[in-house]
Amino acid sequence: MIWLFLICCAGLPLAFMLMWRVPHCSAAKSNSEHKISIIIPARNEERNLPILLGSLQESKAQPDEVIVVDDASQDLTAAVARSFDAKVVSSEELPAGWTGKTWACQQGANHAKGEVLFFLDADTYFANGGYEKLASYYGARNKSGTVLSLLPYHIMEKPYEELSIFFNLLMAMGAGGFGMIGKAKLFGQSLLISRESYNASGGHSSVRRSILENLAISSRINAIGGRCECIGGRGVLNFRMFPDGFAQLQEGWSKAFVDGAAASEPALLATSILWLSTLIGTFLLFVLAPWPWRGYFALLYICFAIQLCWLARQIGNYRLLTCIFYPVPLLFYFVIFAQSIYRRAFKIQVKWRGRKL
Repeated sequence: MIWLFLICCAGLPLAFMLMWRVPHCSAAKSNSEHKISIIIPARNEERNLPILLGSLQESKAQPDEVIVVDDASQDLTAAVARSFDAKVVSSEELPAGWTGKTWACQQGANHAKGEVLFFLDADTYFANGGYEKLASYYGARNKSGTVLSLLPYHIMEKPYEELSIFFNLLMAMGAGGFGMIGKAKLFGQSLLISRESYNASGGHSSVRRSILENLAISSRINAIGGRCECIGGRGVLNFRMFPDGFAQLQEGWSKAFVDGAAASEPALLATSILWLSTLIGTFLLFVLAPWPWRGYFALLYICFAIQLCWLARQIGNYRLLTCIFYPVPLLFYFVIFAQSIYRRAFKIQVKWRGRKL
């Protein structure tokens, strides 16, 4: 039993190896001198766009242009965008071999006039003063050819949304470079890149088939000698991922999480598997082990819950209760992951926003 206890204890340092600290933007010191074009790919986003575009209008600093690429929306996406004085680009028919997002982003880049392209998902929005902080932060780093990506701070309002905790943590661990292993890649929700670097890397046309285009672009940036940097969005950029219910959350995480795991560095993937195993092992032994070992595993369980809360609150407003009962969202993670493996093995396509992926 002592060996099982020691193996489970190893989960505490493993978590810190995966994610120790998430850096954030410092306070804005000066406005960016770069001309920034914000590009928002949007498919049926009439609900989210007013929040994002409204947050931009309230910013003291303003981008040079805001482009909304209307990706064959069946709602009032285009009209809403125009009401906020955004430039609307109506997407051309989706060519074979492209995903909807990569095609929309490439069209937005083709129409943009700025020397810096800022790709931004429609379900994000800026915190008060967030855009100024980000523009200043990027301006101080662009001379070195840095490509900057933010992990938006996850705002949740309903209990079911907290089931995303392990998905979001593993996304941060896998792409952010926030721990002791793994290099920084890029997050899919936001990307600031100079036009020079964008063109040199081949833009979205070079990753046209990728569902996880952010990871594919990371490889392209590294190939041209660029540098990827990731920071957390707390105090700068927020998002609410799945406001439309549990079914949307399940569908959203099912679409590509296995692909993300497959693209992970081997050491990072192995460490993640070991960490998750110690979490579930500690819970099972806390329930099943005889006394006095059950007491020791109970103490370790509490340590895991506290550590999980500290890590999760760097990337979202997760509740302590969610971390105390972490086996529930962990079981949900395993179920969705198994479902994704099944769909991939049998080539079952997933629908997202009415389009097969």
